Amino acid sequence: MYPQLETEAEALEKATARALLPGAISKPASEAGKAPTASKWKRRLHRHIPVFQWLPLYNTEWGIDDFIAGVTLGLTIIPESMACALLAGLPARYGLCSAFIGPLVYMVFGSIDKVIIGPTSLVALVSVQFTVGRPIEFAFLLTFLSGIVQIIMGTLRMGFIFEFISMPVIKAFSSATAILVIESQLKVLLGIKYLVAGLLNSIRMLSSRIEDSNMADLTVGVCAIIFLLLLEFLDRVANNENRNKILRICCRYLSTSRNTLIVLIAAIVSYIWIQKAGQVPFALSKNALATLPNFTVPSLAIVTPERSYSFWEVLKELNIGIVVIPIVGILTNISIGKLTPKGLVDTNQELLTVGLCNMFGSCVQAMPSSGAFTRYAISTACGLRTPMANLYLEATLAAILICSIFTLLDFKLPLRLWRDSKRDFATWLLCFLVSVLFGVEVGLFVSIVVTALHLLFLWARPEIRVKIEQLEEMQYIRVTPGNGIHFPAINYLRERVLKACTQADFKITVVIDGQRISGMDYTAAQGISKLSSDLCRQADASSSTLLILFRFPEHLQRLIDHTDNLVFCESEHKVKEFLTQESLRNGYINLKEHIRASIDLGYTVDID
Repeated sequence: MYPQLETEAEALEKATARALLPGAISKPASEAGKAPTASKWKRRLHRHIPVFQWLPLYNTEWGIDDFIAGVTLGLTIIPESMACALLAGLPARYGLCSAFIGPLVYMVFGSIDKVIIGPTSLVALVSVQFTVGRPIEFAFLLTFLSGIVQIIMGTLRMGFIFEFISMPVIKAFSSATAILVIESQLKVLLGIKYLVAGLLNSIRMLSSRIEDSNMADLTVGVCAIIFLLLLEFLDRVANNENRNKILRICCRYLSTSRNTLIVLIAAIVSYIWIQKAGQVPFALSKNALATLPNFTVPSLAIVTPERSYSFWEVLKELNIGIVVIPIVGILTNISIGKLTPKGLVDTNQELLTVGLCNMFGSCVQAMPSSGAFTRYAISTACGLRTPMANLYLEATLAAILICSIFTLLDFKLPLRLWRDSKRDFATWLLCFLVSVLFGVEVGLFVSIVVTALHLLFLWARPEIRVKIEQLEEMQYIRVTPGNGIHFPAINYLRERVLKACTQADFKITVVIDGQRISGMDYTAAQGISKLSSDLCRQADASSSTLLILFRFPEHLQRLIDHTDNLVFCESEHKVKEFLTQESLRNGYINLKEHIRASIDLGYTVDID
């Protein structure tokens, strides 16, 4: 596999390590100023145009592997592209246009070696929600606008947004999409033609027209599904090391080329049937273009014989589709990147690259495109090394789509989440149900909102451990906040501390251990100062409970206002001194057993 791209942080770490090597010779200031600049520009070039990173290392072995993978993927992407176009409500030839220019752009700018750009069932299914019932030009303009939005997001370095989408959400999203795709292809298997948005509307329409089913289409589709599942079984033979090596290689390539084989077989059968009978009893796809598509910049206004749409009217019709499609499109690339050995993805670079693929793709009448898990599996099985492989590139098509989409169904994860994490299971279930019932774009929005609310809850209710400890038989309440303490959490911290102090009758010193606190804002700092005031039960400080801030970083100490009963200390020895002074001032007091038991509050009372 070709070298994975270095992130900026990794490159800086390596540069620092080289600078700290023993015996490093210092250079004159003039030379030292030039070298880092050249190195920095080189790293930027490799990060934004990755082809310059792996192309100088290209060799014959990589070329052979990429050629085999590229040809296999090229034969596979043809039927998949046609099937995805039909799923998006477009003629099959537009799916082929979508598989034309994207791979060339990604070869130059792509940062993930196993990604093959082209139409996907996921993006097609979401796209049709915004283009159904509208002129075909809306699909091309949606591709163009999606690319522009992705480029803007990548330029503004907004890739961090995708960190708010957890793995259960992605899995639920993919499984829901698989259900929707399979349902959308049932009408094709039955030979029924209609196009409506939404699962419930589609089921209602299918039920009302079930008597229009064509048994010939159903027979062809079922036979194709059986053929594809049988060839998929050859994967097990290919992965069985006890089998003969030649047999394993043959099984692997038969399995990975099953989509192409079924299309070829169906085409031959259809051709022979037409030659003998003049027509076939099942539906055929339309004729595709015999030449390369013309390169034309899409018009921002749409004119049809029925009516004309200005650019603003187009935006109104597409609605949130120009935001949803870019997000959905990039999610697959991010997920594939996380499956690679390195597991790291430069999200901003992927946004820029996929944005360029869509922007240029719209100029050849392409539908929105991205990477696909099915093509990732094939590229891995074929031993793809670099993005250079991108350079080599009705009932039957529905069967291909249904069989390939089964890889997105993952019901093992929810079973595991049910056992180990009920909260993540609830998130998965919510995203899955909303996506299936109301559409994947609604499901994605709801899941992002739920995930963001959960993160905000964790921010407002961080982990705070409160327990009674002893230091040489002197008792104190130890408070250990986890991670940062910010303004939404400060009242929660104060409530927990005051509750413990109330149970102890304000007779025990409070020690807040700040070693794990990574950050604190001004409001939180003032809240800690206010906590020291809360511990003063009377006007004079002599009757107040001492608040010790232990191991707080110096920059955080400057934010906190000093009060009479608030002190800072950096060592256990200093804490011992303060506790001794408090014992002399107040008298050493042992909590009775019933008082200890009353401090339940969820704390661990750890006293020998």
